[in-house]
Amino acid sequence: MMMQTAIAAGSTRRMPAKRARIEDDVVADYLALLVKPGDKTLQVGGSELGTVFLQRGAFHEVIASLADTDILQAQCERRSVKVDRLRRQAGLMAEPDRTPLDAALIGSDLGFPAMAGNWRQIASRLKLGGVLVLMGAAKGSAARLADALSADEGWTLQEMIAGDVAVFRKTRAFDEAETRARLSEAGNPRRTPRGLKMGLVASMVHGLQTWRARTRARELARRSR
Repeated sequence: MMMQTAIAAGSTRRMPAKRARIEDDVVADYLALLVKPGDKTLQVGGSELGTVFLQRGAFHEVIASLADTDILQAQCERRSVKVDRLRRQAGLMAEPDRTPLDAALIGSDLGFPAMAGNWRQIASRLKLGGVLVLMGAAKGSAARLADALSADEGWTLQEMIAGDVAVFRKTRAFDEAETRARLSEAGNPRRTPRGLKMGLVASMVHGLQTWRARTRARELARRSR
């Protein structure tokens, strides 16, 4: 028998807006589990995934171009997400800001010098046990940063999501000298970045696990209505 859900006459249900990539929905589900209300979070580069931080009740800071932050605000409006906890800033991170961070997200659309410059400050601000979500860790500038983090003993690769999104956890206090050394090695233009990506079997297994988790989450959401 087909399940039916009654809706009051004259009312409509707002369906969740889909993202540009299916993979981003998987990352969004992960962020929704990671972020807690009241967390201090930061995003470098344009990404509509910033809506998830705000939806979860985090105090979210965005370092991106004005165009990218305008797009994020439009996405928040589209998804009915409040922006009263959103802080916007163009260009590099403000040097005096030392507010501890619970989590950070770095987009893949930055050149390596800008990515590395912001990363030094993010690394110092993230709490011990804090998490970095690095988009596009399989290629380009993000692959170079992934190489630097993989070689730094202060960071542990926790998992890969959707094939090319790396999640690193901070496991010891920030070491400025080591961070600079690893970034210098990874940024050498003569060096080809390795980056991080799932193998075929791991990717298939992860995809199946993700599908099951999302199906279960949807079922629980329907039951709670």
